[in-house]
Amino acid sequence: MASRRREMTLLFGALGSFFFSLSMLLPTLPLYVRDLGGSPVEVGLVMGVFSLGVLAARPVVGRAIDTRGHRFLIVVGSLLVVAVAPLYLAFSTVVALVLIRIVHGAGLSAFTTATTTMAADLAPPERRTEFLGWISTSSILAFAVGPPIGIALAERAGYRALFLAVGGAAALSAFLGALLTPCPRDEDEPGPMNYRAAILRREVIVPTLTLLLVTLAHGGTFTFLPILLEERLAFNLGFFFLAYSVASLLVRIFAGRLSRGVGDGPMVWGGLALYAVGMALLPRVDDLPSMLIAALFFGAGFGIYQPAVYGLVANVATDRTRGMVFSFFLAAFDLGIALGGLVAGPVVARAGIPALLYGLAIVPLAAGALFVRALGWRPRASAGLATPVAGSVGTP
Repeated sequence: MASRRREMTLLFGALGSFFFSLSMLLPTLPLYVRDLGGSPVEVGLVMGVFSLGVLAARPVVGRAIDTRGHRFLIVVGSLLVVAVAPLYLAFSTVVALVLIRIVHGAGLSAFTTATTTMAADLAPPERRTEFLGWISTSSILAFAVGPPIGIALAERAGYRALFLAVGGAAALSAFLGALLTPCPRDEDEPGPMNYRAAILRREVIVPTLTLLLVTLAHGGTFTFLPILLEERLAFNLGFFFLAYSVASLLVRIFAGRLSRGVGDGPMVWGGLALYAVGMALLPRVDDLPSMLIAALFFGAGFGIYQPAVYGLVANVATDRTRGMVFSFFLAAFDLGIALGGLVAGPVVARAGIPALLYGLAIVPLAAGALFVRALGWRPRASAGLATPVAGSVGTP
């Protein structure tokens, strides 16, 4: 127990540092590209292509986790961010920023897949949703404080200070990751793993499709929401992200108990319903009360949905396939964010940001309907929780 507590504490710190680095760029990078003269389409391109880099690295990362272990990928992912942070200033053309974002995305791919898999491996099987919900509070705390700090740094000290802070936070994440103890891999099970069989199960495919839809809406929203809020609010727009993160954090603290009481299924579709309400309220934000209400629904919905859907997938995979299964699952996050950013630019150029947000509010409802139609209102726990999937090696 003491060893598990130490590992989870280090993992908590590494996650917080890494996502603090990432969250400082969330509201500031669209403004940076705009200040460089970028059009709405170019803003969407730079933001969206980030996830293409993450997506491209996922298959390699998943196999590496199952063979090399978590710690190596956590450190490599963090160091990639350290390396690219100063390049944002050194190369300021849109083409260069696209290439930098792809490499940055590869670092995120390595880090998030490794940390998510490690948290699932450390957790007792019956408490995986609880552990994943708890460990994710680290990234939520980072997203609570990162955006307002990032905006303050950019406004008061300039973009150079901002990107230096991004690299510094990622360096701290690499240091904490290096202190982790490698999780032992089970080498006694005979035969290679049939990754294709592990992945192509309804219990994996359906949550993956819902994640794709949700993050498509998420990516489109967060690409242009900073610009809308800057125009409408008389105060630091980073406080929206703070309110969103606090709401998400509070519900995640109780996610484990809620999961044990009602099951992961109702948390998935119930969270998506709240998330859709929050998105529909975003175009109406123009003062502090309206901002707080939208952020409450938006953050609480995502905070309920995310640990539950992660827990469902974690319980389907085995110890020997969880890295690749999560790599496939999280690739939906990357693809959704990429598509959201890429599609949102032309929509905003033609119809404006409010029209984009109203349209995207429908997407989480579609994801919830898909989940219930395919798996039911309350999916039963996977029977293959601890059953190894052996056979010929395959990739999706």
